[in-house]
Amino acid sequence: MTDAAVPPTLVVSDLHLGSGSGIDLLRGPGPAQDALFAALDGVERLVVAGDLLELRHAPPRAILERARPFLARLGEALGPDRELLLLAGNHDHRMVRPWLHDLRLRGDPLALAAEVDPATASPLAVAVGAALHSGAGVGARLRVAYPAAWLVPPPAEGTGGVLVTHGHYIDALWRMPTFERLSAGLAARSHGVAIDALRTPDDFERLISPGYGWMDALADHATGTRVGASQRASANVWARLNDRRSVSGRGLRIAVPRVVAALRRAGIDGLDDRLTPDTLRVAGLRGMDRVARQLDLRPAHLIVGHTHRAGPLPGDAAWEWRLERGGTLWNTGSWVHAGGAPTGERLGPGSPYWPGRAVRVDADGAPRLLELLGALPG
Repeated sequence: MTDAAVPPTLVVSDLHLGSGSGIDLLRGPGPAQDALFAALDGVERLVVAGDLLELRHAPPRAILERARPFLARLGEALGPDRELLLLAGNHDHRMVRPWLHDLRLRGDPLALAAEVDPATASPLAVAVGAALHSGAGVGARLRVAYPAAWLVPPPAEGTGGVLVTHGHYIDALWRMPTFERLSAGLAARSHGVAIDALRTPDDFERLISPGYGWMDALADHATGTRVGASQRASANVWARLNDRRSVSGRGLRIAVPRVVAALRRAGIDGLDDRLTPDTLRVAGLRGMDRVARQLDLRPAHLIVGHTHRAGPLPGDAAWEWRLERGGTLWNTGSWVHAGGAPTGERLGPGSPYWPGRAVRVDADGAPRLLELLGALPG
């Protein structure tokens, strides 16, 4: 590998800019923005691996207005000689939805690492590109890829290399009873599709897109902050489930197994009724490994976000982050602070859910997980 072939790259994910609940740390100037821009030193390419924008909290126009100051500063920081590679996630899936719709109209298959011109991807992608150029300087070049992108191409077809994707395909098959998982289960029943039979990006899109579309339509008509409070509410539910002193937590621990049993009887199988920090971590890791196996991926390194659980971290069991077919799984974590971890664990610097992490890939193709934020003021 040469420096020209593998430009030094910084990968971040789950910025959720424009969040209605104000949990997006990068929206305004401060230590989070300063830490991210400092980490761009020596980097030729910034990759946002999904959920750049929080499009489930308000109409896109409102979200872009909230995100524009950061995007303008980011465009200036990168400048015309560096690029921003943008992948869509589940919270900004509409970044590529018009293009995906056109593919289906033509009957063209969705490739694993498809690159698309922003003007073809969506008007939203065009607006993001314009925001990058709205500052005082000349903004960065914008590229859009979906559902994945090779940062380091494999030396042989499908074997080796460094692949980045948001990780939201896990919503179709992991064991956690999230809204996205239940929506995908209902879509699987409607289409007569077995979860084990998912083999292509189109297979996964068929199950996850309906739920994403419903959430986006809800946000299109949002006028207050109730939609934006959903992320904080989810974190609170997880915290109460794992709080042994809470009366509501005991009630939830009794109710969840019964609800999951009812879902299983309804035909949505493969759900876990033990919702603990350990089961959430293991479900995320094994779920992403299962996605890689079903898509027949064999990268040396697979970089994802989505679950907000960064790793591998010191103290993590290394074997948990190994893919079954070889290779290592990496998670960038997030840049949001909802006041607590989604598992009820103490949230502070060093916590797996503490925001402000990134993965750097240099010319040797070896990823490194960086912790860019210590304690936050205020």
